[in-house]
Amino acid sequence: MAMKVVSSRLLVISVVLSLLLSNHHFAKANNEIGKPLITKTCTQTEFPDVCTSILESDLRSFSANLTGLPRIGLELTAAKVNETTAEAYKLLINATEYYQWSMRSACFYEYNSSVHQIYKGLEYFDQRKYHKANEVVFLVNGDIHTCSTRDVPELTGTNTLLSKFTADLQTILHQLH
Repeated sequence: MAMKVVSSRLLVISVVLSLLLSNHHFAKANNEIGKPLITKTCTQTEFPDVCTSILESDLRSFSANLTGLPRIGLELTAAKVNETTAEAYKLLINATEYYQWSMRSACFYEYNSSVHQIYKGLEYFDQRKYHKANEVVFLVNGDIHTCSTRDVPELTGTNTLLSKFTADLQTILHQLH
């Protein structure tokens, strides 16, 4: 009888300790910031190297929490979309033939549309409507993909980078739902 009481108590104690340790682990993970959080978060994305390099390019990421990282990601995307829209416009006005003009015009249209969308995504994010912000990033990713199907080799690198990062950003935003 004494053996059953001792083993029952040991079982209860081990279960309680296990729960306490697992809760401590989750609490610690939720409070992670900086490089460990960037690494942990980006490892869960499709393009972890792209995710890591872009987020680490902004010093604010090193003090950001799980909510701060996607906000920074949205801001970095907005900046790159703005920059690429200006680049696409320059390509458009310097086109030397109709075919070139039409391809560049399509890319300019897609990026110009994305500028408004990504700022709307930032508004949704600030309102804690993370699902809506994620939908916007999905649309921006689609615009970038559409441009990448055009014959505008000058934008190929940017299209690839933004396409990968916005896919990763969707994954990160999904963690906030």
